[in-house]
Amino acid sequence: MNLKNICCFFVMALFFYACYDDKGNYDYREINEITVEGIEASYARDVDDSLRIYPVLKGTMYEDTSRFTYRWEAAGRKLAETYNLEIQVDMVPGERSCRFVVKDKETEVEKYHRFTLNVSSSTAGDLITVLSKYQGRAELSYLRLDKPSNWAINYFMDRYEAPLGVEPKQLRILYAEASRCQPFVNAYGRMMVLADNRVSLLDKSTLMQDTLNPYLTGEAYTGLASYPPPDIEGYESQYLVEEGISIWRGNPYGASFQQMTYFAEISGGTLYTAVLAPSIWTPSYSYKSKSPHKGVLSAFGFWDGMNPTADSPTLINMGYSCGDLILFDKTYGRFVYGSAYGGVKEIKKADFKYFEGYNLLWGSATNMADDACVAVLNDGDNCRLVLFKTGKEEENEKNTTKKWVADIAAGNLIKSTTKFYCMKYTNYMFFVTDGSLYLYNLLDIQSGMAPNARNLVAKLTDLGYDATAIITDICVSRTEKTILLGVSRYGNDTEAAGEEAKGDLLYFDLNSSTLGVQYNEGKSYKGISGIPVDVEIKYQTHWRDGMFKGELKDNI
Repeated sequence: MNLKNICCFFVMALFFYACYDDKGNYDYREINEITVEGIEASYARDVDDSLRIYPVLKGTMYEDTSRFTYRWEAAGRKLAETYNLEIQVDMVPGERSCRFVVKDKETEVEKYHRFTLNVSSSTAGDLITVLSKYQGRAELSYLRLDKPSNWAINYFMDRYEAPLGVEPKQLRILYAEASRCQPFVNAYGRMMVLADNRVSLLDKSTLMQDTLNPYLTGEAYTGLASYPPPDIEGYESQYLVEEGISIWRGNPYGASFQQMTYFAEISGGTLYTAVLAPSIWTPSYSYKSKSPHKGVLSAFGFWDGMNPTADSPTLINMGYSCGDLILFDKTYGRFVYGSAYGGVKEIKKADFKYFEGYNLLWGSATNMADDACVAVLNDGDNCRLVLFKTGKEEENEKNTTKKWVADIAAGNLIKSTTKFYCMKYTNYMFFVTDGSLYLYNLLDIQSGMAPNARNLVAKLTDLGYDATAIITDICVSRTEKTILLGVSRYGNDTEAAGEEAKGDLLYFDLNSSTLGVQYNEGKSYKGISGIPVDVEIKYQTHWRDGMFKGELKDNI
């Protein structure tokens, strides 16, 4: 046996001896194996729905829940550090990979349980929507109406990490659905937010800002114009005129319909218009239409006719005959009128009074004959009510024009901050000033009787509010069965600077026949926004008066 073999022999002997001498003196540590039950493989929720998950832990040694820490995650974002998950799904639509992490405090061993969460839009339906001023910025809140829901309160900044602006002014809903008419509308319609003299374009179904066209620009009104280059210098949004739906035939929901809608805005004291149409018609646009008197147009306009268009044997016609667009040249104190197709016409001096030094604060079509309208002019808090109609010129009866009927001083109840609503089928208008709601008969303008204390309908101090609370906006449902009032409890805090939301929404039942109004405390909400600037009911589809062939479509 050589030396190499001898060495190998001794090594093997020592190995077997060591194995034989091993007494099994190992320090084994048994692991508490955890399993998680009660969590589904996937969940589907709408934005702002509640998500509640109650897991059940089982361990091979112990399952005392106090011996663990917990973490819920969605796409890497921490949702909660609690055993049970109870959250509002404040997320944008999309599918997310989620996990429930359980960590043993003693051993620091972690157990992962994975699942998916599919978030859909909660806004593809009817909503109460509130534009407000909150912590010095424009914010949105909304309540879903198709099922019991919680308010999404001042959600926009937190959800999209970008503000809508600083000075909120106006909400507008456009119901036309035509991809070829972008950026005004897309396949699902539009919601527009006017803030800082700029219009943000939101998808009406998701309320997400359009990624391709986040803002409305002057170029949108230039259409096919190419030479000479369109002059839109100085474009900035001042006021969005309410959409006028001229034609809506077929079923006003889904794909089998045609629609034509009129849209206008005031920019830089001039008129911009768009006629939005489906593929069988050609859209048209106009820009920078000036007053015939070369003055500056007030930042307000309205259609003087809202007469429902009739059905035919084969078509359901859900639109209106919108009439003319009433405007006001505030430089010269003169009413003028325009068309959805552009251009502004004068009204002869013989047919209409001048109102030098005034501005057009508000106006509306009424149910009275000859497309009679009511307008409110103001010089600060000094206001006048003006009633006028469509008629023939004194100088040439072949020409149609607008004719003055009556005007009176509006008294001390109507101010520059007053908000209004004109009833569609009676000659009354509601208005809100400070902390009170009023109802006024428009025929009193011709009688020379201004609004007064007898027109009071309700006041906040009778509903438990103190004298510092004010009503900042009024909205009436299209069925005219509901009045919504935006209320601010912020007092002198004009920036809504605190964390607490002090904007409320009050709900009143309205009888459109008797004009009876009843406060509905059970449907009212407190603390749902900042200072309400504009309250709107965002209907997902256009049902004109909330009815279709005798069937009530509104769920508010």
